[in-house]
This record gives sequence, C-alpha cells and structure tokens, in this order.
Amino acid sequence: MNNNQTVNLLIIEDCKITSHAYETIFNTIQNCYFNIQIAHNCDEAVKLIQTKKNTLIILDLQLPVSKNEKYVSGEDLALLIRETKKEAKIIILTNVSNPLRINSIIKEINPEGFIIKTETSPENLKHAVNLILSGNNYYSNTIENGIKTKFNGLVLDDFDRKILYHLSMGVKIKDICKFVALSHRAIEVRISKLKTVLLNTDNTDSNLIKEAKSLGLFNYSYLFL
Repeated sequence: MNNNQTVNLLIIEDCKITSHAYETIFNTIQNCYFNIQIAHNCDEAVKLIQTKKNTLIILDLQLPVSKNEKYVSGEDLALLIRETKKEAKIIILTNVSNPLRINSIIKEINPEGFIIKTETSPENLKHAVNLILSGNNYYSNTIENGIKTKFNGLVLDDFDRKILYHLSMGVKIKDICKFVALSHRAIEVRISKLKTVLLNTDNTDSNLIKEAKSLGLFNYSYLFL
C-alpha cells in the first residue's frame, strides 16, 4: 500500500455498532486516510454505490431487503458493484459459513477479501486491508476450507436467491415468473435442482425455505416485521 494513500471506503453493515467498530479500526491504519461512508441496508447501499467513488467496500451478506425487492442479499449488491464499480475491491465480512454459499460467492463474485466475523480481530482485519490495497487477496481459514468442498457444479446465483426469497414470502411457484425473469418451467427446474442438492428427504417447499435460512441467504429478522 502506498504511503499517505486516500481510500474511499464504503461499509455496508446493518448493525450500527459493528459498522462503527470497523470505522474505528480502519482509522488506526497508518499511512492511509479513509474517507468513510456507511450504509445500513440495501437501499442506502445502492444509493452510495451509484453516487460515490468507492476504492474499497466492506460488505455484509445478511441485509434488509430493498424496498423494491430487487436486492435481497449482499450478493446482489456485490453484483451491482462488479457491474458498475469495476475498480472497487470487495471484502465480504460475514457470519455466513456454509460451504455451498462460500463456493457460490467465490465463483459468482470473486471478492478480494472473504472473512468470517468470528475469525476477525482488529489486527487481522487491518492486515487483510493492507494486503488487499496492495493488490493481494485475503481469505480466512473457514473460507479456505469451504473452497475445498465440492458440490457437483451447483452455484446459487441471483435467480436462485430471488426464487427462494419469493417462496419465503409466500408467492406460489406458478407466480414467481412475475418477479423473476425466467419462464415457469425454468423456475420449476431450478427449484427441483435446489431440492435435490440441499435436501435429502422430505423435499417440500417449506423445508427448502428452512434450508435457505440455514444458508443465511436472507436476513430473516427483517422478513417478518
């Protein structure tokens, strides 16, 4: 990392205490000035991604769904970042540790940093930021181990996340095509594949939704307010 470097940092984290803790840690990194913006939900994040210059983005995965339901998780924001802010570096900082989710994120987003919160300390977070700003990647131990797990090529992509989200909101399978740009048949095929891989027995829609919750695909505390 260059001395006296200015970094436009966007922190996307729904917990205000956690986001301000990150801010405090970053402001102790020497020879670097962080111009920090903070978003606590998808709507705030989209606005800052679209209107501000971002060098580095700290991204949680479990966030309140956007009002228009276009962004249902941190992955959706990461895809927006990759599409519109190609120069920005992404550090995913999350409690989500399911190997399938990890592999899907690596393949779909390829973040420069991927860290489990329970494996994070102020010192290794600063170390990760220094590495990433110097052009390297940083993955925590759980992420490295998760990458080694194989899932026969299955990746949970943007369509899968939105299908599971609308199922969780009570939308009938025949009506999901109104919200997701796929045919009814394509949606059925995806649901069937998800059930085959994620569920061993009792592969009902309700159990698929429960499994989606266990994967941390949504911040469920916000779905039932």
